[in-house]
Amino acid sequence: MIGFGAAQTEEQQLKVAPSDPPQLIFELSNSNIVLNGDVSSVAHESILRQHVATLFPQKTTSFDLRERPAMPPGWALVSEMALRAVAQTYSSRTKITASGIQIRGITNNASMWHNELARIESRLLPGMALDLEVNEIRSTGSLDRQCIALFQSALRGQKIAFPRSGTSLGTVTSPLLDELIQIAADCPAASISITGHTDKSGDESVNLALSKARAEAVAAYMAAGGIAMDRFSVDGVGSSRPLVTEDSPRAYQQNRRIDIALIAPPH
Repeated sequence: MIGFGAAQTEEQQLKVAPSDPPQLIFELSNSNIVLNGDVSSVAHESILRQHVATLFPQKTTSFDLRERPAMPPGWALVSEMALRAVAQTYSSRTKITASGIQIRGITNNASMWHNELARIESRLLPGMALDLEVNEIRSTGSLDRQCIALFQSALRGQKIAFPRSGTSLGTVTSPLLDELIQIAADCPAASISITGHTDKSGDESVNLALSKARAEAVAAYMAAGGIAMDRFSVDGVGSSRPLVTEDSPRAYQQNRRIDIALIAPPH
């Protein structure tokens, strides 16, 4: 996926600062699986690659793994079990750190998912906790509703922010948009509504243009990540729909925002 911000050299991308906490991320969609993060050894990476080939034979695969010494004991075993659990999801994002395993996704095989989950729970490393939000698809017709629920969950407490008077997305926003892209890709019939908002400072005609440009920047990012442009409905409404009506810097900051929603197709 294409991000914003200064490009890094290959050497910079591969370098891991000793103070960085270890993490390993699995991202599964209906067409591909991506593994990114830290492995304990060359053998660990090899095992993960073998498991991916066995568990996801029809998926396009992508690996960005870094060998890192002094990993938590049992890191390889926990990651292998987490990968097996991921194989029982239809779509998911899994993040493994020294403090726990976070899994967000949907499954169409609840029985197998719970079996694999029980295996993980019995082998968690000391200090590790499970953070789960995996919903079951009980019928094909419910897939759109599950995608919408996941989309809303990903946005909860998050904000697609822009600098004042700016239209460039910051790198802090990229992980959120990447997660939204993954969810939207799993529901290709759903449309995506993007509305830009500004605060009330400045000329309103400028605000309208600015809000539309910000919404278009979000759509362009998601399109670069693989979402078809004809799925987007993009608008800018300037300062006409404030979240907060008070006249303060805090209110201005809250009102400068992007509203984005996944919309189920009509049936």
